[in-house]
Amino acid sequence: MNDERIQTTIDHVVRRVFLIWFVLTLISLDYRMLILKQHIRDYWDIFAIFFIGSAYGCIAFASKGVFAHGFKRTWLTLGIAASIGIFAVFFIMGRIHSVIDVGASLIGLILGLGLVIGTAYFLNRRWKRKEGLEDEK
Repeated sequence: MNDERIQTTIDHVVRRVFLIWFVLTLISLDYRMLILKQHIRDYWDIFAIFFIGSAYGCIAFASKGVFAHGFKRTWLTLGIAASIGIFAVFFIMGRIHSVIDVGASLIGLILGLGLVIGTAYFLNRRWKRKEGLEDEK
């Protein structure tokens, strides 16, 4: 049986390792896309690992109620800011050429954010019901 201090230290180290992995993988993907101008087919394995790790973290957080405290405003603002940054990078790179490209990107953004927010909301509601914090309707 582990002491609570030991478990807290292990959890702290694991959080830092995940953060380091997340940031370095994101930098690697950005470097390959923006500097080396590689196609995603050249590094799809790294992208898939990054996506699976990130998705698992978000789903695990949402299913344990972590996003229940101010998810909508903070994460929605962060998602929109990141999307604007991605649009700016694609515009600078010359990959957005017309209004159709912008429209398609916005539709994808809205559908993607809607799916993420809807999934997180569903998992948070399920967690609250399981913990007895919310009545079933």
